[in-house]
Amino acid sequence: MDNAAVTLKSLLRSGASRAPIACAAGLIVAVLSGSAAAQSEQVTALQRQIDDAFRQVLSAPGDMEVGLRYARLLVQAGNFEGGIAAMERLLLSPNPPPTIRLELGVLYYRLESYAAAETYLRAAAAQTDLPAEQRRLAEQLLSDAAKRNQPSRLSGFVMAGVRGQTNPLARTDEDFIRAGGALVARPSTQKRKSDTDTQLVGRIEHIYDLETQNSAELVSTLVGVAQHYSSVSSYKLKVGSDKPRDLLLAEGTTGIRFKPDPVDLPSWTLRPHVIAGNILLDGHQYAYNLGAGIESNYRVTDRFVIDAGYEARNYSYATRVDVAEAKQQGGLEHTVRLRASYELAPGQIVVGEVIGRDHGADRGYFAYQSGELRGTYILSYASPLGWWDAPAWTTSVSAGVLQRNYDTSDPVVDRSRTREDTEWRGTFATQIPIDPAWSILLQAEYIKANSNLPNYRYDNTSALASILWRF
Repeated sequence: MDNAAVTLKSLLRSGASRAPIACAAGLIVAVLSGSAAAQSEQVTALQRQIDDAFRQVLSAPGDMEVGLRYARLLVQAGNFEGGIAAMERLLLSPNPPPTIRLELGVLYYRLESYAAAETYLRAAAAQTDLPAEQRRLAEQLLSDAAKRNQPSRLSGFVMAGVRGQTNPLARTDEDFIRAGGALVARPSTQKRKSDTDTQLVGRIEHIYDLETQNSAELVSTLVGVAQHYSSVSSYKLKVGSDKPRDLLLAEGTTGIRFKPDPVDLPSWTLRPHVIAGNILLDGHQYAYNLGAGIESNYRVTDRFVIDAGYEARNYSYATRVDVAEAKQQGGLEHTVRLRASYELAPGQIVVGEVIGRDHGADRGYFAYQSGELRGTYILSYASPLGWWDAPAWTTSVSAGVLQRNYDTSDPVVDRSRTREDTEWRGTFATQIPIDPAWSILLQAEYIKANSNLPNYRYDNTSALASILWRF
């Protein structure tokens, strides 16, 4: 495998969030602290190579190999614009290397400049001297870039899978729980039970280019989730149900995404939008929500991206005999999110996320404020099967902690204590592509919840196997 092939594969893996043949997931953000010194040493060593290559370019400007090495080192360091400029100068030479146009197409694709990417990829695919494996890569990316250049674009995924859980009802393991303020023995009907569910998850996104000077486009999304537990045999509503709930959820958003300052801040986008959602439990109405929000995305550098968002939703719950005080759970909910992702190296991305939520309700013991921290490390790598054509695999490890404090005490549980929960979560997942559209997802997750009330202390282990189709 030559250097050009290695460069192209690494670059595509580093752009896993956009490349159609790669995917992304995560490892704990705290790993940054342990690897910071080694990362700094690598960056310093790479910069020395770049400086040496630049001096060689100055002394031998006509040497094609020297110029190409300099361009690829810039790309390796994450300076895609510099790498593009260096490679485009090489195109002025009488006999540029056959992979140059393909590498330029990949770079423009990474920068989301799909019109330029399509131009170079189309030229690369037409070259008779381009190696067969790289021609296939050019044709694949060309097909995707051409779709992204259309004024109306539709994309999404559908996932179907089976999940097993040790404690889907979040039942406590404590021998004694609180009832009316007193410690009482946990009823035998409240023991934890394992269960298995089948689930179908889908997401569709439609983008319509409004062809304005600030790159405005109408972005609409639709998400659907359906879960069916093996223990659920009837949709008849009854008091005191001790089985998990079948879930059917649908939610849509629509809004215009645009660049507020396309001249001075071309990498910053905003998307104000409206939201509507509906939830059914066991085939009967449970809740719906209406609201609005705004999303902000800013690419600080080629490797560092910041996302932020705010949503306000009003939840309305239906009256049900099987959910105590369901109607009183409704209210206005405010959510603030901040997410940062940084590309450590090709195929390695760390993600940190902070989420704050203020959920209002008609009863104070349903209303709460929460704060959540999440950390993820993304690793995309060559298929262990060893085939060149096999798409990259992605393995992820992530962790998070959530603190939730309720407004008032629940007299049914303990009038003297207001509920406070701390929830820890760890996830391990591997996504195995079969081809550019189909992949297998394997995921394991562990949740541990602590609370100042024994009723809400629990843990749950789950394992999911699913197949995913992207379009």
